[in-house]
Amino acid sequence: MSKTLKTTLAVLASLALIPAAATAHTVKSPHPGTVTATTYYSSGAFHGAVDISSGRCNYWGVETGVVGSVSWNVTIRTTGVYCYGSGSGNTNEAKHVWADGATFRLWHFIRTADSYDRTCDRCQVGNEGLASSSTGPHTHLQQDRLGTNDTSWYSGYTTKGEVVDRTETIGVLD
Repeated sequence: MSKTLKTTLAVLASLALIPAAATAHTVKSPHPGTVTATTYYSSGAFHGAVDISSGRCNYWGVETGVVGSVSWNVTIRTTGVYCYGSGSGNTNEAKHVWADGATFRLWHFIRTADSYDRTCDRCQVGNEGLASSSTGPHTHLQQDRLGTNDTSWYSGYTTKGEVVDRTETIGVLD
């Protein structure tokens, strides 16, 4: 076999080992507010997600944030208006599971007529609220990959204390 043919075959074989690029999805802020937590809480404890607060309980129009039509599974665990320390376990959730098994979640919204399963591009799922032991209303955005909180999707895109609006890129999901 000629050297040129061997080189060509080696190059083609190496290309087969490169995985196809996944479609990236931009995550925009679900509502205007301030980033109140990212990888770590103020206490230094690991958080591994982005929290955004408008500072107003029941703030209208929490959107999923992910740009690009994806299927959202909306789970409603509580129907009350909770904004200040209502106890863990009552978190309403909108989530999408990617083909590789990673899961993107949005938590702490108040149920409205917009809280139902569907495929959409940045759809509204409820109003800003809280259903845990936090200090105030906020929206929590989290990517889980292989059983852990993946922080790479927002790293370099947003920081604690940053003021954001709906057009602001919070991160990119691969």
